[in-house]
Amino acid sequence: MTATHEQRYLRTLHELVAAGIVFGVLGTFALRCQVPALPRRLVADCDIQLPFEVGNLTRLVCCLQAAGWEVRMWDEPVALPLSAGQLAGKYYLRARKAGAILDCTYENALLGWPEFWARCHWQQGLPLLDKEAVLRQKALVNRPADRRVLRWMQQARSSAK
Repeated sequence: MTATHEQRYLRTLHELVAAGIVFGVLGTFALRCQVPALPRRLVADCDIQLPFEVGNLTRLVCCLQAAGWEVRMWDEPVALPLSAGQLAGKYYLRARKAGAILDCTYENALLGWPEFWARCHWQQGLPLLDKEAVLRQKALVNRPADRRVLRWMQQARSSAK
């Protein structure tokens, strides 16, 4: 992730908050917001989770499109108005802008909305999934990128002792 992508994510996330869109930030980007020493190179994109509410998701798409993001669902452009039937079983929307990727999950098998939202806290004006919950999700998913982040966090904790 470049500094430009990080700035783009932060600007967009703050715009979403200002627009009253309900969401929380998860994944490596949420971790970087809470652990600024985490290297940018470990952050591939920005992930947010939203409740499965058509109105909230419609406002999200409108806001992102107005800001120049291309929003797609399973590689197809998203057309408004959205419907619950159109969204069900698709899990997320992906937005792209100048190489930046914003994944917008509304169906998460690992952490449903009520539990997810209960684990979020506000920091830097953004709702972030708490650090331990992010690390727990990374350990469960266990992709190579997740293992790299977990190794870095373990080394950082060890060197802090």
